[in-house]
Amino acid sequence: MTQDLFLAETRPIDHDDKVDFGIRECLRVGSGKSFITFAGAGSGKTYSLKQALDFLRSRYSVDFTRKGKQIAVVTFTNNAADEIKDRIEQSTIFAVSTIHSFCWTSISGFNEDIRKWYQEKIPADLADLEDKERKGRAGKASDARKRSIIRLKEKLDWLSEPRSFVYDPNGVNVSQNSLSHADVLKIFSEFLITKPMMAEVIVNKYPFIFIDESQDTNKDVIAAFFQLQKTKDGQVVIGLMGDTMQRIFGGGEPDLGKTEPNGWMPFDKEMNHRSARRIVGLGNQIRSEDDQRQQYAREGAAEGIVRYFLLPYGVEDKDAVEAQIREKMQQVTSDPAWVDTDNDETAILLLEHKMAGRRLGFAELWEKLSKSDKIKDRISEGDNAELNFFSNIVFPLAEASLNERRAELMSILRAQRSPLLEASILESNVEDPLATARTAEHAFRNVVSKDQVTFREVLAVIAEHSLLGVPTKLRSFVAVADGDEAESAPDKIDEEVDTETEDEKPDTDEIAAWAEALETTFAQIQHYKRYIDEESVFRTHQGVKGNEFERVMVVMDDDEAGGFLFSYEQYFGVKELSAASQKKQDAGEETGLDRTRRLFYVTSTRAKQSLAHVIYTSNVAALKENLLSRKFARDDEIVDFQA
Repeated sequence: MTQDLFLAETRPIDHDDKVDFGIRECLRVGSGKSFITFAGAGSGKTYSLKQALDFLRSRYSVDFTRKGKQIAVVTFTNNAADEIKDRIEQSTIFAVSTIHSFCWTSISGFNEDIRKWYQEKIPADLADLEDKERKGRAGKASDARKRSIIRLKEKLDWLSEPRSFVYDPNGVNVSQNSLSHADVLKIFSEFLITKPMMAEVIVNKYPFIFIDESQDTNKDVIAAFFQLQKTKDGQVVIGLMGDTMQRIFGGGEPDLGKTEPNGWMPFDKEMNHRSARRIVGLGNQIRSEDDQRQQYAREGAAEGIVRYFLLPYGVEDKDAVEAQIREKMQQVTSDPAWVDTDNDETAILLLEHKMAGRRLGFAELWEKLSKSDKIKDRISEGDNAELNFFSNIVFPLAEASLNERRAELMSILRAQRSPLLEASILESNVEDPLATARTAEHAFRNVVSKDQVTFREVLAVIAEHSLLGVPTKLRSFVAVADGDEAESAPDKIDEEVDTETEDEKPDTDEIAAWAEALETTFAQIQHYKRYIDEESVFRTHQGVKGNEFERVMVVMDDDEAGGFLFSYEQYFGVKELSAASQKKQDAGEETGLDRTRRLFYVTSTRAKQSLAHVIYTSNVAALKENLLSRKFARDDEIVDFQA
């Protein structure tokens, strides 16, 4: 194969203008032309969305403002919502929000329907938890299950009377009347299909609805929108935008893009404006084994550089080896930034948080939490309410307390609506209203100042003194003070904060994982926070979706990662498929190979100019042969590197 065949073809920068024109043809009230836009890596998906929104503003701004209508833009993450808001001019006709906030806005006020929904759901949850308790063994996990059973029974009893419900996208929904993140999506999906009034309200309010990152949006929500378009096709235009090859999370619709619903217009963006020709070519070769969608590089794009470093399992000092590889990439590319790990345009992508934990100092915490598939599956973007509670609230509170930053400490307590700042507590001591809070803070400081203090000890002092509201799943591990579960008044929903999509009902594995994780040292949370806030050069393969960097090093190490959702050894033909995976593949079901292929595509296409794949393997020769035969690598791109 000649070198040119490894390089993507090029096209003029305006090649995809036809897609934006086609989308505009759909953007007419009552057109009945909903659409799906497939936009691969670096294709300018957000640019096309902005073009569509600018077009709608110019056409409908005056009319929609007068009638109180809006254009809904629904995103998967808070960061995506911020990016869209930054790119469009401020206008009251745009309602940009995360999927959770949009769903909550739609169902809020349906209090009696929500109450009945829970009255049907909780008995099933109780039966499942009680069955697991009967089959389980005694211990901390069992104790937590028993407390969870008690709480569910109490909630069912609480639901015997009419109630109002609230929801906070902050992720710490601790009051009895708070909805969980997953339940918001479930209730919305069901109500949108079964309650004509809600569907009518939505299409009257939002004649145009755009759903970004549709491949990762909850499949039940997507199905509900398909049904909405089917029943209200003359009243609403829905635009889905995303890339099925970049579907990372388990909740997305796996068949999206394989078959379009009747009446929907499909559009394909074929350009990659981000990457050099060699990197776009690699992405195309990966996709040739999946959906066969191909991209072009920009006219005038650089050739780019890709290198593969194959290393056997058992390498002792991986940190030193990977530093040597970056030095080699510096020589190959003549780019000194390859050895600058503080450079914002350099990224080292790791397969699992466990690998980052070893390198940064939170390995034990991650090892314990990863025993729960649910936690492991949803943590890649920092989307875990309990960890966020420790990293975003408890750790900053500890820092403020230890460093005697009183104003910051009080700001955190106010923002988190600390029970100790409630009017009844403050009024109970007229001479010194903050006496109770001060006592609690001193006890908290005393605990967090200890070098080997555990998460459980920190959580215990918070709960004992009612310093903060404790997240639902963590309550089972501590004694919560009286009144902590009191019904709270609805608060204004802030659509700017991050959300997560885990079910708040803890399963057995999740309880067991937290039971062990809470016994590890609290000091790890500082290292975890630095990592998840992207203040280090390390990222995970999954969490990097949507990012781009001048230079990227991808570290693939199944042995160290120890996971089962992805397997580069199987994907590269070094290891045979398990019998279970082979059975799924024969039945046309998704396997780890499919997930790993998508991950390989996502990581490879983050790089703009240079890309290094570092692959640890049980069989270097077999891996090299596979890379060459599948045209992922040229022979001169595989570096003879001795660790």
